[in-house]
Amino acid sequence: MLLARHVPAPRVDHLDRDFVRDATIAGANLREIIVLEPESKVTFFQVTGPREGAIVNELFEDADGELQLKFYCYIGLRDKQPGGPEEQAEQAQFDSEDKGYKAALISTLKRTREMLSEGKL
Repeated sequence: MLLARHVPAPRVDHLDRDFVRDATIAGANLREIIVLEPESKVTFFQVTGPREGAIVNELFEDADGELQLKFYCYIGLRDKQPGGPEEQAEQAQFDSEDKGYKAALISTLKRTREMLSEGKL
């Protein structure tokens, strides 16, 4: 995610496709287990921090051969009432065009397309 400020994190090897990172996202410190599926998918499991659940970024080509990014998640706020004011505020940020997950996804997809056209992927 482009919302994250990366800090050094310990590496945990499991088939050379998983690792743990500590990050600060939207001002909250958290730990994620990141699982890579080469050339197709990255899954972020948030194990500490205000949120719990999984975020999935999946790359695929559409019928026209254009690179697309499919994003889905199963996230809740730890120790907060479902549908309560905290969750509603989180959803508003999530949906934000300029600072939420959608903005990060658009930026990630743009950069991925650039790297693909430059032969870096």
